Amino acid sequence: MNLVIDSNQLQTSQLQRFLENSPTNFAVLPDFSAMEAYKGDALKSIFKSMTVLAEFPAQVVILKGSTKVCGLSGRRKGLRRRLIDESQTRGFPEYIRALRLAEGGNVRLQSEIIKLSESANEHMEKMRLEAQNIRGAIDVLGRLYTKEERGLLRTRDEYTPELTDKLIRNVLELAGMIFRDSPAVRRLPSYHELPNTFIFRVTLAFYLMGITRFAHGGLRDLSPEKLRNDFVDMMLVAYGTFFDGVMSSDSNVNRMFTEVCLLLSALFDSEVPAFRTQPL
Repeated sequence: MNLVIDSNQLQTSQLQRFLENSPTNFAVLPDFSAMEAYKGDALKSIFKSMTVLAEFPAQVVILKGSTKVCGLSGRRKGLRRRLIDESQTRGFPEYIRALRLAEGGNVRLQSEIIKLSESANEHMEKMRLEAQNIRGAIDVLGRLYTKEERGLLRTRDEYTPELTDKLIRNVLELAGMIFRDSPAVRRLPSYHELPNTFIFRVTLAFYLMGITRFAHGGLRDLSPEKLRNDFVDMMLVAYGTFFDGVMSSDSNVNRMFTEVCLLLSALFDSEVPAFRTQPL
């Protein structure tokens, strides 16, 4: 089993048991999980964050950076494999050895950790500042839904055909805009490839999260930090749809993962390992 690991699970007994239970269980780490681990005082946080994974370095899978992933094809064959950074995955045991040397006082390696921490903090701060634009976009999108439709989104009752159709059309339109604007995209995907692309899946996750939050009263009281964290959470949800799930203590992440998988499987006939048995 391959689970995408939320940063809030890196130091937990749950992750420990998951990796202990079988050598075929793998912890999958996207770049945002690493950024979270490097936030703050990295010379303290990164050692703690990697404690459990350091015991199972051969059971860790490192994904390519999100920018590269956004440009990947949605062809079904090799879909999961294309997400994986083979070089960093093979090099993870050496990374753990370097961390231990840094923890033991190696000044050169400590300096490299500090540089990685600075880069992670800068990226997360940039996302925090951009969250204000996200707030306005969600407010506009939320107003496209009627009072009755927002009620269904709040209660999570079965969607009406009209609500489903509106959701699909809006997600397709939004994803199309993102594809056209993304410098990572070399060619637009075909209709059949589209639902298996990372851009489409993260758009679906964030869109569904946004209109659901709007239905519950809007985003007026959400801080930029919380909006940024919501976006990071939906990145994890999107990554999880390519693997066997997400390990997270965040109820919103777990709830949205289930809903996004259901929509991908039922409406778009997407490859969703958590809902299907055939290998990718």
